Amino acid sequence: MEPGTVVWRDTAQALLRHKWLIVGCILLGIVGASFYSLSQTERWTASSQIVVGPAVPPALVGKLPSGTDKTGPLGMDLPAETQARVIASPALLREVAKSLDLPTDDDAVQSLATVTRVKAVTDNAYLITTDGPTSEEAVRRANAIARVYLAQRTTEAKGLLTTLAGQAQDRSKTATAQSRSLVAQISEALARNDTQTAAALRDQRVGLATEARQAADEAAAMRKALSGVGSGSELVTPATKDTAMSSPKVLRDIVVGAILGLVLGFGLALLSTHLSPFVLTRDQAANAAKAPVITASVGRRRFWSRAAPQLPPSELTALGAEASGALARREINPHGAGTSGAAALLVVSASPTPNSAGIALAMAEAGARDGRETLLVMADLTGAPVLSHVTDHEGLTDLVSEPAPTRAVRARKLFRPGTVADLYVLPPGLAKDETALAVGPSLVPGIVADLPPGYSVVIHGPASVGRHGITPLAAAVDASVLVVQVGHDKDTDVSRLTSALAFAGAPVLGVVLVGASPHDETLGIPLNYKPADRSTSALPIR
Repeated sequence: MEPGTVVWRDTAQALLRHKWLIVGCILLGIVGASFYSLSQTERWTASSQIVVGPAVPPALVGKLPSGTDKTGPLGMDLPAETQARVIASPALLREVAKSLDLPTDDDAVQSLATVTRVKAVTDNAYLITTDGPTSEEAVRRANAIARVYLAQRTTEAKGLLTTLAGQAQDRSKTATAQSRSLVAQISEALARNDTQTAAALRDQRVGLATEARQAADEAAAMRKALSGVGSGSELVTPATKDTAMSSPKVLRDIVVGAILGLVLGFGLALLSTHLSPFVLTRDQAANAAKAPVITASVGRRRFWSRAAPQLPPSELTALGAEASGALARREINPHGAGTSGAAALLVVSASPTPNSAGIALAMAEAGARDGRETLLVMADLTGAPVLSHVTDHEGLTDLVSEPAPTRAVRARKLFRPGTVADLYVLPPGLAKDETALAVGPSLVPGIVADLPPGYSVVIHGPASVGRHGITPLAAAVDASVLVVQVGHDKDTDVSRLTSALAFAGAPVLGVVLVGASPHDETLGIPLNYKPADRSTSALPIR
């Protein structure tokens, strides 16, 4: 299987396992967006578009004196972005407020400026957008801003042309007066026979006359241009009620909130899966135990409780039978432990759970039904009993006081009939003092070693890895089967116990997973798991 396939498969399984978390995040996003949208003040938005021409005709620009101010607040030489800022400035909006009979105090004008946006579409086209409490008011404001700007631009352009025309006319009059004053000076020079001075004065008079005519022509051209000022500026797209947009948009906000909730749910699901220290999937259980999941029960992961739910006897029997059948496959159990060649298996849980005892009983029953004499050793001395008919009988803890030479004979006398033919049970016993509980598990290797040939042994042991835990029982078996509940800690519960079993000589052959998700339909075999060589010889018969 390609690694990419595994990643997408794991991702899909993680999302399916956390489907209610994702649904909850979506609902949270919808509720939050609805609350935000409905709590907003209702407003309407309208837009108008204007096109402006130059304030001063281009043909007159070159004729203006170099010292003349050609710009001004609404002059033709301002950049488009600057003009856009001028349109949305409080100075212009104050005039708009006056024209609409709105308050003109600083706060009201600033409030209007806050909801007004102007964008320079091109060098001479502007889009004016503003908000209003109603659609009619928004349309009225957008159109008023456009008209006031165009009118004020035209007024200031006409005022600029009028001022410039007056300045040109004054220059013409001054040049004419200076030209006339030179006539007397020329006559005096001629009277003195100073022809050179008279010629210079004549040239100066001609220059002044020329300047006077040019200034007069410029003044006339500017007065004529007054009639055309503003002809290139107009409101090309006035705002209308039909084009006004309402805000808030509840449906849009709900859709956005749902999308954000979906993204949040996906993120939390993936984060929980990859950062969680607990076993959530079959692959995680197999990787933590370094052994394949040979069978699993479908259940529900409870985030608030890591306790394993008690499975019904029928499901425990099915799990034990399926586990026994899986061990019969040589690719999973190359040594043949627990199959037709009699051997000893240890069934242990990654943490205290009532299910492991039922699975051990079911596996022992499966071996007995196959025609092998099978002994079930109930070595979990503090666990809940699964066979009520042997709970009051002497057993493992009662052998602590028995002398070693007679212990094997006494142990066989303590065997009780199991639930099926050829199945025998060694109960925990009646002694409950601390010495018996501590020493009892260490007697199991000797009892198993003294069994007659042909016996198959299944031992159900405690989950602790302490001083009186797995090590004595692991010495009595060839291999082990690990019962893992979804929610067990991968490192503390599963990997630590697996390492302890391998160190004690009882490697884990397979995992029985309790509480697997129905969406986790994988084999549970790690990618790096390779079946052992089929030619490996079976373990010796006890």
